[in-house]
Amino acid sequence: MGQSYVWHFNVVWEYRQVFVRGAGITAQLTAGSLLIGLVLGLLLGLMRSSRSGAMRVPAAVYVEAFRATPVLVQLVWLYYALPILTGFQMGPILSVSVGLGLHTAAYFAEIFRAGIASIDRGQWDAAKSIGMGYGQMMRRIILPQAVRRMIPPFINEIATLMKLTTLGSVLAVYELLHEAQNLINNTYRPLEIYTTLAVAFFVIIYPIIWLSQRLERYLKARS
Repeated sequence: MGQSYVWHFNVVWEYRQVFVRGAGITAQLTAGSLLIGLVLGLLLGLMRSSRSGAMRVPAAVYVEAFRATPVLVQLVWLYYALPILTGFQMGPILSVSVGLGLHTAAYFAEIFRAGIASIDRGQWDAAKSIGMGYGQMMRRIILPQAVRRMIPPFINEIATLMKLTTLGSVLAVYELLHEAQNLINNTYRPLEIYTTLAVAFFVIIYPIIWLSQRLERYLKARS
């Protein structure tokens, strides 16, 4: 089949608006999930860094629970099981955004925790010695330094998050993969469409990975 198959990429060009529409939904899912993940991840990271067990233990349970279960199971549970328990039904796009955001928050929390832990203890003691409270110390001393070290893993996690948006197809969210599958059903050209889909994700995600690598080298050179 491989020798006799005739490629027809004109099908992709003819239906290019389908890919554009899917890319828009993918961007929307990524942005919504990223916002949730960053805000919740920061909160969890600070809780994980606390000396109080009442703060640290719940955050650790959350992080380990979300890291130890498949993200697809989390999305399906959120969309199908949560309404049964609460009566509250979210639409597919919101369900995927919230689900991926909750999942990503667990990984962002570990990035925040590791970044905070990397700051020399002497700087904590120095901040305390001049009368800074925990919040003020975090805001002015610890986080500004820690963020520089967190940037490369954050960018890598964003690239991973963008790839995870393809799971939205399971809930009939019209992101890139779902649009591609619908297009295959209409055109019967899976090779051209899946190849284009792979190239599209590479073009979107590789610059993010490249930027992460460049930033990591730059920060190492400055340290």
